[in-house]
Amino acid sequence: MKIGLIVNPYAGSGGRLGYKGSDGLYIENPEIENRVKRFLDVVNNNIEFISPKFKMGEYFLKKFGKKYETINAGKEKSTREDTIISARLLSDITNLIVFVGGDGTARDVVEGSQSKVPILGVPAGVKMHSGVFALNPETAGILVNAYVEGMANIIEAEVLDIDEDAYRKGIYKVKLYYIAKTINFKGLLVNSKEEISSPSYELDEIAEYIIDNMEDSTFYIMGPGSTVKAIEEKLGYTTNFLSTDLFLGKRLIKSGVNYMELLQLTGELKIILTPIGGQGFLIGRGNQEIGPEILKKAGKDNIIVVSSKEKISRIDCLRIDSGDPNVDKLLQGIYKVVVGYDEFYTIKTCSMT
Repeated sequence: MKIGLIVNPYAGSGGRLGYKGSDGLYIENPEIENRVKRFLDVVNNNIEFISPKFKMGEYFLKKFGKKYETINAGKEKSTREDTIISARLLSDITNLIVFVGGDGTARDVVEGSQSKVPILGVPAGVKMHSGVFALNPETAGILVNAYVEGMANIIEAEVLDIDEDAYRKGIYKVKLYYIAKTINFKGLLVNSKEEISSPSYELDEIAEYIIDNMEDSTFYIMGPGSTVKAIEEKLGYTTNFLSTDLFLGKRLIKSGVNYMELLQLTGELKIILTPIGGQGFLIGRGNQEIGPEILKKAGKDNIIVVSSKEKISRIDCLRIDSGDPNVDKLLQGIYKVVVGYDEFYTIKTCSMT
């Protein structure tokens, strides 16, 4: 069995910068190599890959000692057209195409492969709304092993993407592009993102409770999403629905902060987040400005989770993918979710494998 591998070295480059996407940003993401390594470390050594050249795959397979051969595709400075061409060539000679990237890469892989073979995403983008991604690089490796051993099922999943220009302006437009074949084993594949409306009275009660317990000398990092933004609105601020914002007590310091700015913070720090509906991601999808060093500095006990009752009731567990497996382990456990005024729901984190 031959496995295709396509790497988008630019995927996720906008995440830590607060750009909410990487389309048009030809900046190599320094975190890609670690994500590829984490995936390849789990994959059985007897699996042979076929890949495009340079950092679209060959570079990583050679560096990490995997069996591979290359196709006549790939460039030093690759574009989406190179991904489409690579997927087209690989679809004729492989049984599965694994790609490292986000929703945009998923679209390009499906366009090129025309769904001749199943695809599987190693999450590395800013946004991963589609249902073809594993929880993290390690689970992608487990899925590939299960597929090669005949234990994984081929299923269909949505490939979704958004308008990034509108996204950066706080306008959320999600479009279904394809229904693609992918693989699943023991629920290790993540569902596509689901929008769930929250009753305004619930959001109001959550906001009142959080505000009544805010401390003037504490920094609060407010993540994206309507539940968190309801808190900001009750404080008198209207910010981008998708931005990560910094408060000192109840006062807005800056809207749309990035990872580098947050790294400069000293003093007491709390992070207020809401999970993504349908996927259950608390960290690692849409809030990558809150990177691993910030999460370590705050600690699990200073992460405040807020959610409507309906949304949290549809989530089986909270998913965490900070980019650093050691930080992910530190944040595992049970979280108390604020669902009303002095009203809580407890939920555990998902297993990382």
